Amino acid sequence: PRELAMEALLWVSIGLFARCYLIYTAMPSTFDGLKQSIESRRLDRWIASHLHHPIDAIFTRIWVANSIAVIPVTVLVLGTSTLNYFVILAYFVALLMAQFPHELIDHVNLHTRVFQPKAGTPETPKRILKALQFYFEYPHQLLLARAPEYHRIQHVYVHHVEDNGLLDSQTTAPYDRTSFLDFSRHALIQGLDMVSGYKVFAYLAAKGKKRQTRELIRGFVIWYAFLALVALINPLAAAVIWVSRFVGGNMLSLVAFWQHGLVDDHDIQDSHGNSVDFLGAEHGALGSDYHVEHHLQPGRHWSAYYSVFTKAANSENGHGAVLMHREVFGQLDFVAALWKRDYKVIAENAHLAGIPTDDKAALTAIVEDRTKAYGVAERSGAALMIDRAMSRAMAIVLPTRFEV
Repeated sequence: PRELAMEALLWVSIGLFARCYLIYTAMPSTFDGLKQSIESRRLDRWIASHLHHPIDAIFTRIWVANSIAVIPVTVLVLGTSTLNYFVILAYFVALLMAQFPHELIDHVNLHTRVFQPKAGTPETPKRILKALQFYFEYPHQLLLARAPEYHRIQHVYVHHVEDNGLLDSQTTAPYDRTSFLDFSRHALIQGLDMVSGYKVFAYLAAKGKKRQTRELIRGFVIWYAFLALVALINPLAAAVIWVSRFVGGNMLSLVAFWQHGLVDDHDIQDSHGNSVDFLGAEHGALGSDYHVEHHLQPGRHWSAYYSVFTKAANSENGHGAVLMHREVFGQLDFVAALWKRDYKVIAENAHLAGIPTDDKAALTAIVEDRTKAYGVAERSGAALMIDRAMSRAMAIVLPTRFEV
């Protein structure tokens, strides 16, 4: 009875903390709301007063909340006397809860440093921002089971160079996006790459990118030195952290499949044809949902995506990508519909310029065509039957809403 009570208490505690986490990291849906929210918090307001892009202070609540969520459970994982089933469970939940919010700030930081001081910033605030930049790019990445430098090198020097083309180490083009087996294969490859960098290293070598290769080596040296140090304290803890990194391939593949789930085979590297925009909050989940606009000019600050999108949507030819409203049909709804091969549902919740809104049959055909693997023959016979059955089953169990 005592163990059952302790486990029940653990789940209640996790639920309460998750609720507090979501409240603290909540984001208003408009730019004015973001600015007001920053002004309402002392730390955010102080950081904003010294940033080149003051609105980047909205990310403060994410790295603060993630630090509070992960540091205590990491300490418990490290302890030989405190590492147990409950602690491992709490650690995985904390990492899972922190991943998507962290992805928002990490992605922006890869392109436009979020702690970049404005011109004329006094020396003391400048040093504090520099320290925060270091903390975020190294200790904080390690705490969240991420190898420093890997995401930056892969994303900036591979993904944005190849734009989901066949040489992109995270490309979705040669995978059947309606297939859970293909998703699993993609996730396995990404997991292996995330703990070794083998695909990114091969690409950099082929392109003669020596500086980026050195930087990626440095990141993995730091990562494995960290794991070695942890192993000296508690070998099982090092294994738990390594596994956490490896299974992160699933999360990366989920994002890849909803961002690049539809690929026009006429030009698989065209951002309008291989990316999907999700409409909702004015700022697009801090720029994350305006994926087409991001690919068209990766160095553009995320706060400019909305105006760029609006201009394209209001142009004579309209926006060239498939658009969906995330509040009605979100990213995970989209992935679930892909695995069900429910092209009609996707078309009913999507819009594409040039296709009349009442002609869902035409859009359904386009959606189906864009889910197919590029240059790869479709499965047939028993393999196809097994794949479809498994994909439908996984679509049913895939959670599409997270409410605490």
